[in-house]
Amino acid sequence: MVAAAGPLLALTLTDDVRLISLVSFASMIPWLVLSLPLGVLIDRVERRRLLTVSTAARGALYGVVTLLVVSKQMNIALLITLVALIAVFEVVFDMSAQAFLPSLVAAEHLERANGRLYAVEVVANSFVGLPFGALFFAAAAFAPFGVQTVALGIAALLIVGLRPHTPFVPVAGERASLWADMRTGLRWLAKHRLLRLLAVLLGLVNMAHMFAASVFAKFARDVLGIGPRGFGLLLGVSAAGAIVGGLIGDRVAKLFGPAMALVVSYAMFAVLDLLPGLFPNVAVVVVAGTLMSVFGTTWNVITVSLRQRLIPPELFGRVNSVYRFLGTGSTSIGAVIGGQLAYRYGLRATYLVSGALLLTALGVAAPTLLRYGRIYMAPERTPAPPSIT
Repeated sequence: MVAAAGPLLALTLTDDVRLISLVSFASMIPWLVLSLPLGVLIDRVERRRLLTVSTAARGALYGVVTLLVVSKQMNIALLITLVALIAVFEVVFDMSAQAFLPSLVAAEHLERANGRLYAVEVVANSFVGLPFGALFFAAAAFAPFGVQTVALGIAALLIVGLRPHTPFVPVAGERASLWADMRTGLRWLAKHRLLRLLAVLLGLVNMAHMFAASVFAKFARDVLGIGPRGFGLLLGVSAAGAIVGGLIGDRVAKLFGPAMALVVSYAMFAVLDLLPGLFPNVAVVVVAGTLMSVFGTTWNVITVSLRQRLIPPELFGRVNSVYRFLGTGSTSIGAVIGGQLAYRYGLRATYLVSGALLLTALGVAAPTLLRYGRIYMAPERTPAPPSIT
């Protein structure tokens, strides 16, 4: 709900596209700042505990947002600050969840489990949450944030009841320093040719997508002529494709082969980003957004399952943190760039620059991705992980 209500709230506080983009920047900067040390923490602390605490903390912070909106004390500076704090705990939750899932599911079922997990998340968060978040905001600005507060409190209680098949085992022996543990993750990923390449490609696509995403609420209002209710409905319909992607992601990987499926998905990221910039109307945005969700979820199902399979469990937090640092931390940079592009060259330029950048990246990386994919993604092969000394 707050994914729709948050940008709408920002629009009521300021019309400056640069400040609006800073809300997105605040939501993503923790990935750049905290990913590496959090990876060490995830390998040291029981992951279910991290999930519970981070969920409860987000619920409390959304409660603060609700009170500020009700009392009419909210301003853009407070919103940016609270979004950043909430994002800190979202990073903890997201990274811990990816490390926790393999303890619940057998390795041969990871693609299916990740696919269904993404599908359920999209139904709850996007297909239902986005339109209802906008509707609730239109009725009462505090409502979606209050609902989120209650939902996260319930979620924290449910997480406590999870029982993993494989218990958490912290790293044995004397603990190294924080920096030494971070270097371990950095060296492991640096030696793995495929995961290193995927992290860089993910970083580029997330940065490029954020050019437009950081100012999308203003694009919807000023270019598409959509009000708050229509904004939520537009987001919800566009996200519906992720349900399909979550359900068929593992089948697409088997049909085309995982490496080719990733190349096709990346090509679609580029083409679909160009379309709204070239043809700025609601129908094009809906089609592009829906297909983007399909291919984005397919990419996630394949790459998350691959990481869970290739990275040793005792190193997962540290190595995955480096991957997410490169792959997700770039979104904060994209938000700042997007605000400047929109301010200087117009809202449509955010889409055009993104599509051109991704087409260039794909042209350079596709041959290497296909070559490494045949090595590391062959079903009969389970490659040994890079050695760490």
